[in-house]
Amino acid sequence: MLFDPRPKESRDEFFDRERELALLEECAKRKSPIILCLGVRRIGKTSLLKVFLNESDYPHVYLNARKLADYGYSVAGLYRVLSEELGKIRRLSQLLEYLKSIRGVRVGELGIELDWRGRETSISSVLDKLNEYASDRGTSFLLVIDEAQELRFLRGRNKLDFRQVMAYGYDNLRSLKFVVSGSEVGLLYKFLDFESYESPLYGRAWDEVVLERFTRERSIEFLEAGFAEAGLRVPRERLEEAVDALDGIPGWLTLYGYEAVKKEGADVLGEVVARAVGTAMGELRNLIVASHVYKHVLRAVAMGYTSWSNIKRAVEAWLGTRAHNETLSRCLNRLVDMSILIKRDDEYRFLDPIYREAAMRL
Repeated sequence: MLFDPRPKESRDEFFDRERELALLEECAKRKSPIILCLGVRRIGKTSLLKVFLNESDYPHVYLNARKLADYGYSVAGLYRVLSEELGKIRRLSQLLEYLKSIRGVRVGELGIELDWRGRETSISSVLDKLNEYASDRGTSFLLVIDEAQELRFLRGRNKLDFRQVMAYGYDNLRSLKFVVSGSEVGLLYKFLDFESYESPLYGRAWDEVVLERFTRERSIEFLEAGFAEAGLRVPRERLEEAVDALDGIPGWLTLYGYEAVKKEGADVLGEVVARAVGTAMGELRNLIVASHVYKHVLRAVAMGYTSWSNIKRAVEAWLGTRAHNETLSRCLNRLVDMSILIKRDDEYRFLDPIYREAAMRL
C-alpha cells in the first residue's frame, strides 16, 4: 500500500526509488566496507534499507540506533539491541554454530544473549564470527545501522567509540560491510569524521546513496497512484495544492494520502499540514530547551533573514541585547548539522517548508 504511513518493506509499496535500490545493490557489491545512506527527515531512508534487505540474499543485522536512548546510550544497551537483532536472522541455526564459539555468548529459548561485562565478548569478536560466516558462504554480511549519528553518545568515559569498531572491521573483516544511515547528515559526518587525522576512520573510503525529494511531477504521480490503488479520484488541482505545501517529501505526502483515503477523499490538507507542523514544532522545542537563541534564529530564517549579518540583527532586536558571534554561529551550525537548515552561497534556508512553518509558530 503506497499510503501506508509505516516504513515500506517491499518494492511494490515503494514508489520511484528504483535508481536508489540499484545503486545500493551496486555499492554492496563493491569492495568499500562503508556505505552511507543519506537524506533529510521523512525522505524514505528506512524504507529503502528495509526493501533492499528483504529483497537481497545478504545475511544482515538491522539496528536502529535510536533504541539506544531506552538504555541511556550505554554499552550494555548496545549489546542488548545487538542481541535482539541477531536473534531475528534467517537461517539462525547455522549462524549459531559460529557464535557459540565466543565465550560469553549464551543461546537459549529466548534467543541470543551477549555478556557485555566479559572481556571475551567484545563487539569485535562478534563481528569476527559474522565475517567468518559470510566468508564461508562467498558473500558479505551487512551490519545496517539506521540513525547512526546516535552512536556518538556511546563515546566517553566507560563508553564505546563505535568508530573504533568500524575501523577494525574496515581493516580486518573483508566479508563485513557497514551500511550507515542518518537524517541529521552533518552530525553523522561529524561523528564518522573521515577527514580528521585523529579519527579512527581517517582516510577510509566510503560509498554514498543519497535520497532526494520527489520532483513536483513525481509527487503528483505518487499521489495519483496511491489514490488509484485505493479506488479514489481526487481532482488534480487538489493534488497540486498538496504538493506545493508538502514539497516532495514522501513522508508528508504519504501522510496526506493516508488521511485523505481514510476520510474517503475529503480535503484534509489543512489538517495534515497542522499535524506535520505540530510534529516539527515538537522537535524544534527540544532545541529551544538547550538555548532560547535557537527560537530567534529559526524565526529569523523563517521570516526571510537569510544572511549571517541579517540573522544577527534580527536576533539582537528580539533579545534586546547583543548576541555573541560564537553563540550565533554555534546555533546556525547545529541547525545545519541536523539538516533543518542548509547553507548555500552564504545564505541559510529551511530544507523542509513544514519546519519553516513550525519555526514561524514557535
